[in-house]
Amino acid sequence: MGVVLLVAVIAAAAVWLFPILTVKSFEVVGNDHVAAEDVEQASGVAKGSNLARLDAREAARGVASIPWVESATVSRAFPSTVHIEVTEHEAVAFVRNGGTTVLVDNHGKEFVEDEAPPEAVELTGSTDSGSPEMQAAVEAVAALPAPIREKVTTLEIKDRYSLTFHTEDEKTIFWGASEDNKNKAIAFEDVLKLEGESWNISNPSLVTRR
Repeated sequence: MGVVLLVAVIAAAAVWLFPILTVKSFEVVGNDHVAAEDVEQASGVAKGSNLARLDAREAARGVASIPWVESATVSRAFPSTVHIEVTEHEAVAFVRNGGTTVLVDNHGKEFVEDEAPPEAVELTGSTDSGSPEMQAAVEAVAALPAPIREKVTTLEIKDRYSLTFHTEDEKTIFWGASEDNKNKAIAFEDVLKLEGESWNISNPSLVTRR
């Protein structure tokens, strides 16, 4: 028994001290907007390095430094693979700042300057970063499913109680305050199917034409 234990200890020490199990490949999942090569590079893990000595926490911290990445986990997949799981920010909105486009996630965080994806809604009006008006607007936008957001051109923010959507088919839909958003989102989808250019869904149980 003692000999077996000694052999196991020696084997474990050898794996730790010498590059017996080396990194030969990466497996990156969850990345839609970030290239796998950029994730690998940001991890700081080099091919040929000792897999047993991988600092998974430090590698995950490096990946999470990529602007598009909200969080990341890194793990060993023996005998030779580094597994990296990425959770990206969900870009629900964007604001134009001079000649740049700043993306905003579903938590109201402005996280990167990049081209807006089709499901992101442009915010106009009172768009001061971190303001109550911005937070209210993001909550309203995030209540809409991504395919519905693609039908929206802009969300005009007058104040936190006055949010107005403009759609690609030239509908104007007054949302009002950021409250009862789940039911307003249902009303929003219904209104898209109706004739008429101007609608008020601030009370989703009593939708009216304006």
